[in-house]
Amino acid sequence: MQVDTVQAPLAAGLVTRLPQDPSSAGRIENWTIDQATGGWSSRVGYESFVPAATSWAPFQNCGPVYSLHVAQALAGGARQHVLFEEQGNLHLLYDAAGTPVLRTLATGRHVPTVTEAASWYTDTPHGTVITNGFDRPVIVKPWPLGSIIDAANTITQCIRPLGFDGLPTSVTPRNVKPVPAPPFPPNIKASGNGAVTLWCPSQGNAIPAGGVWGLGFANNTAGQDGDKEAKYGYALSFVTDSGSEGPVSTLSSVAWGLDAGAEGFKHAVAVTIPTGPKGTVARKLYRTTNYSDDYDFPGDTRLYLVEVIRNNVDTLYFDAAPTALLGQPAPDIATGPLPAPRARFSAVWNGVLWLDGGLEDSRTLYYSAQGLIEQFAADAYIELAAQGGAITALYAHYTALLVFRENGIDVVQGDAQAGFTVTTLSSSVTCRAPHSLATVPGLGVVFLALDGVYAITGGLQGGATNDLVKLTTLQDQFINRITNDAFPKAVATWSAQEQEYALFVPTLGNDRPDTGFILHVDRLQAAPDASPWSTRKGFPVGAVSTFFGGAIVFGHHTGNQDTAPESERGLFVMSGKRALGRVLVDDVLKDGPTPTSIYRSAWSAFGDPQTQKQVAYVTIWMLTTGNQKITMRHYKDFSLQAVEERTYFAQPPDAASLATLDKSVLSQATYRDERLVPLRFSVAHQGCSWFCFELETQEDLILVGWEYGFTSKGTQVVMGVRA
Repeated sequence: MQVDTVQAPLAAGLVTRLPQDPSSAGRIENWTIDQATGGWSSRVGYESFVPAATSWAPFQNCGPVYSLHVAQALAGGARQHVLFEEQGNLHLLYDAAGTPVLRTLATGRHVPTVTEAASWYTDTPHGTVITNGFDRPVIVKPWPLGSIIDAANTITQCIRPLGFDGLPTSVTPRNVKPVPAPPFPPNIKASGNGAVTLWCPSQGNAIPAGGVWGLGFANNTAGQDGDKEAKYGYALSFVTDSGSEGPVSTLSSVAWGLDAGAEGFKHAVAVTIPTGPKGTVARKLYRTTNYSDDYDFPGDTRLYLVEVIRNNVDTLYFDAAPTALLGQPAPDIATGPLPAPRARFSAVWNGVLWLDGGLEDSRTLYYSAQGLIEQFAADAYIELAAQGGAITALYAHYTALLVFRENGIDVVQGDAQAGFTVTTLSSSVTCRAPHSLATVPGLGVVFLALDGVYAITGGLQGGATNDLVKLTTLQDQFINRITNDAFPKAVATWSAQEQEYALFVPTLGNDRPDTGFILHVDRLQAAPDASPWSTRKGFPVGAVSTFFGGAIVFGHHTGNQDTAPESERGLFVMSGKRALGRVLVDDVLKDGPTPTSIYRSAWSAFGDPQTQKQVAYVTIWMLTTGNQKITMRHYKDFSLQAVEERTYFAQPPDAASLATLDKSVLSQATYRDERLVPLRFSVAHQGCSWFCFELETQEDLILVGWEYGFTSKGTQVVMGVRA
């Protein structure tokens, strides 16, 4: 019988808009791209973070994981560490010393509600900054920790508050008791009110370097310095391990005058200095010149550097530096305390740490000094326009900082020296799912907006053009299923290993992600006109990230909220194992069930939906993978009543069956690469206007394409049901 054919040499991804391209899919769950053919492989699944584990340790007490970050401390994947949160606890998964263990960095942290985004992580050269809009931002630097015992004993040293709380405690310069007039007593002693006598000879022949050191006047004899007063002020600032200098303390002064007839000695000042908070590695001591009315600079309290005290231990400093040896002046614009103690988002761009102001200051951007992530000048902020609304995410992208807001997207450009400028990229598209942001090679910054997934493509400087491209123009039906109030719960990551932008969203009223929406980027290159999207079901993702090698790791979205002892908890890794995690059977962890992969083709009208067709066969092009059984069912005219056809093996239909793994002796069976073969299913039903087929399997299959064979007598459908 002569039939017409419609071919789809390469099966495309999800399209929900009608009418659909015949090569696309109306439903596609739990498939990934087969790199050899470009077809769809059912080799998806996930497994425990600890593959050989016999229990849920070290995650046995973990609840829902709602934030997760894999930090890269050094190039090449060295010093990679995993941070995650559950039940208000911030954990470090420490596996550098062998058996993975959990080390708790902080407890009692804010647990986000359904409408709140989880904690935000930003890697810096000095550690990972973590913000959430409620707790004070912290910085985590967990290397080196050494053995498991060392890690347990020193873990509290790996986390500290970001920035400075306020002014340091003032220094205390001790009173100076001048050397009396000659003849000198045999022993010069201090007496009363902490007074100290530290003398410095004013003549070069007194001691080596005599005449170089000392403060104040040397003589109070007739015709010389008379009864002039020496008066100096001191202040101090802390320096953290990020190299940042904090605010300077209030001025503390000391003054003294010489006894009548005293000569030959200047003096040093003993200064009691405070120690700084955790993270302090040095302190800067500042001093004025002599600002008494008897000297050249009366009332001048400008501060100059005396010394950098390179420890956080010493509490007493002896200052004998004359004015000529003072260092650079204190900053003209004072460094202040951390300006955003409730910041929700952060980013490192152009050598600067950026923070939003938090919920109470939601339109302000604060930025640090260049290269000094904790040093914020009092005037280092940008007030954004009111019409854009609150900041919903910050994202550094090459030559620009993207500022996502409730009602649009702004772009910050410039530098710390010339100044920063803000322009608007969009006043209609925004991102209220901050953890959906990811940089995808070849596309740009990809994110979930309220009406779909977008990409910011192109450059943003030097004459390059940029564009905001919607990637889901044909998938609106899926986007509309996302729970409106739970957009902040959406999470995503980019995997170079899988060439996937993996987005997981809550749908149909769920309060946590229950469905994956996967962008297969290699499909964009191989078949730019075909849909690159598929979906994932059965993956309990609460938070997601990617290892250096590209493997996707995620935290379980339920954990011990499911009180059954066999319930999964902790971290898992996506793989091609074709198992959904682990299950506890008779106190032994075993592989979970095989995921079900479903591929339903698009509704095809074969060119004209008004004409009735009789479909004769469906040929499915498969890559043979063994003796897996394949059953096809088909639908017509949007009916949900399926017709199921006979079952075939995934073997060449016109040649001897190939050897199958685990069923042949190696020395007696010949193996070869998988073979692309057609499996032809006869279709028997009356005429139809629309047609589609569906595969549902738990077998290891690779679907490449298909072909329809049909005939038509030209019969037209009826005009319609009369009103």
